[in-house]
Formats: sequence, structure tokens, C-alpha cells
Amino acid sequence: MRSSGSALALIASIAFAFPAGGCFGYNRSAKRWAYVGDTVLVLGGGAAIATDVTSKEAPCSGDNCLYRSSIHGQMVAGIVLVAAGLAGIVFNATRDNVKTSR
Repeated sequence: MRSSGSALALIASIAFAFPAGGCFGYNRSAKRWAYVGDTVLVLGGGAAIATDVTSKEAPCSGDNCLYRSSIHGQMVAGIVLVAAGLAGIVFNATRDNVKTSR
């Protein structure tokens, strides 16, 4: 059994809504929102991975079984989202605040 279309739509919307959530935190306020975006990326990626892991098909036990990879596109998308979120967190934690004049 594979995941439903609504779960994939949710994951896709997270991927498109927060693609650069943590990459542009330049002052204190922007960094806070960047951390929110990074957290959403990590949680969305974790949900994608969990959905893929929990919706595995039953293994074939007959003579005419075709090879099916255990790595699916949903797993790869989840890994990419988690990696982007973690990279954004590290980037924002190590970036200095920029002084802006207003």
C-alpha cells in the first residue's frame, strides 16, 4: 500500500513553501523566522520519511518476483528536506548579525 495523494500534496507544499527558510537570516528577527522555516523543513522531511517507511508493500514470496528497490522517491525527498533544514540551522547559528541602519 502506497501513501495517499493528500500526504504527497502536503509534503510537496512544505517543500515549495519553505525552500530557503533558513538561508537568509541576517538579523535577530530574520534568524527567528529562519529557524521556524528550518524546523518546518526538518519536520516535513521526517514526515515524508515516516510515511514512506510505514507504507511498505508486502514482500513477494513467489517464483516470479520482480526486484523492487527499498529506496523510493518519497524517502529521497524526505532526506533532502531534513538535510536542507539542518544545513539552514547550522548556517544561521554560525552567521553574524548584520547591522542595518533605518
